[in-house]
Amino acid sequence: MPRLLFLAAFLALVPTLSHAQKAKAPPPGASADELLQKAKEKEAAGDVEGALDLLRVAAGLPNGGAAALPYAELLEAKKDLDTAIDAYGKAAAGLSGAPKGEALARLSLLQELRGAPEAKASAQAAMDADPVGPWPAAALSRARASEGKAEEALALAEKGRLAGSAGLSAVARAQEVQGSLAAGEATARQATDSEPGNLLAAVELARILRLENRPADALPLLQKVIDAAPGATLAYIEAARTKLALGRAQEANADAQTAAAIAEGSVEAQAIAKHVAVEMALAHLRANELELALQDLSRLVAQDPKDAEAHVGLAQADMAKRLLDPAAAELETALGLDPKLAEAHFQKGYLLEVYKQSAAAAVPSLQQAVSLSPENPRYRTQLGVALLESKDFDKAVAELTKATLTPGYDRVDGFLSLGAAELGGKHYKEAIPPLEKAAGLAPKNAQAEAYLAWCYFGLKDSDNFKLHGGRARTLGHTEPTLLSYLARIEKGEAIK
Repeated sequence: MPRLLFLAAFLALVPTLSHAQKAKAPPPGASADELLQKAKEKEAAGDVEGALDLLRVAAGLPNGGAAALPYAELLEAKKDLDTAIDAYGKAAAGLSGAPKGEALARLSLLQELRGAPEAKASAQAAMDADPVGPWPAAALSRARASEGKAEEALALAEKGRLAGSAGLSAVARAQEVQGSLAAGEATARQATDSEPGNLLAAVELARILRLENRPADALPLLQKVIDAAPGATLAYIEAARTKLALGRAQEANADAQTAAAIAEGSVEAQAIAKHVAVEMALAHLRANELELALQDLSRLVAQDPKDAEAHVGLAQADMAKRLLDPAAAELETALGLDPKLAEAHFQKGYLLEVYKQSAAAAVPSLQQAVSLSPENPRYRTQLGVALLESKDFDKAVAELTKATLTPGYDRVDGFLSLGAAELGGKHYKEAIPPLEKAAGLAPKNAQAEAYLAWCYFGLKDSDNFKLHGGRARTLGHTEPTLLSYLARIEKGEAIK
């Protein structure tokens, strides 16, 4: 299947590749400058093919270097990615200074979109050719962002703003890596508004929307990129992640396999294919098909013992079967392979907190997961719950407040735990809104009503204490202290 997908993507590119093979003799006596001017006129008149023909011929003439860069740019505008990559490389070879830096930077950006591992080297070469130019700064910024170097990426991106939408996209990418998702979204939208056809900007906006828990908004953007440029590996990778976020693992697998097939040299493309395979196996776990999950995950580990994500997945299956020691061993193996794998730290914390009932021991692992993936509300919620169970109420409030402020957040346990943490710190008024939110999301949650009752008890509000205490009792709450106080106050005793 992957090879067939690759062939389909390749065939979609054939018309663009054949254009570069066309050869037309230049008009007798025409100079490169004259052809360049005629090409601009044709492009302005909407004759893009005619402009391309003239630019290609001009670029091949003596002193035709000035036409090489606009030729590559026009190919890029047509979304002829592979042909444009080749043209930028040839242009850079015949240029120097700022034009060479721009050609190499544009080459780097297209290589990134195409999933080519040479993108970072091209960005550095661009900076070497033109250390002060905006285009090299924008390209190198994206390279640094991919390495997680947010501050350096942002400093470079600010220098690259003059590169238009490419520069803005670099700023958005750096803001995303820095964790400033709202700022990143605004900048990415500015980039796509200024140049609607900029593929990297569209992918960047989609990635930020997914990280903001808005995958449904991200997917149409990615589909437009894929439709416009079937070789855009980065869009397939992001589409796979987005579809996983939407719970569409089978569709995600198709995108991941396409990315891996059309960019065999891309570490990220190969990684997403493995990641989706693990997620598909975990889907069996979520469907309570434990043996199938164990079978698939064991196979994935056997196929690639160095796949840290597969070890984490197998650990989850082991936990579901209460095989806690094997699960712990798998997690330690995963962390040995990839110490920065946030999910491995999270699952280690989850194992300690939920299965081994040691919340305090779980906190460091959960903190590490949050540090590595601060935008993940699931990690932050579990950290907040562990802090609550450790009776570290103020820190629990801080983490759970951040989690519940995530756009689209609707986890009952997050709001319930935030209310419980505020209640534990005797912040009765502050506890009521999240507890009411939890009760609204789960109207039959006896614990939410019990916590609300205790809030009003702390505020000496007898009527609301009786209201929520009564609801908790009706819903099956059996905690004797609350029921004892409720019975006394229902008989007319005042809260003291």
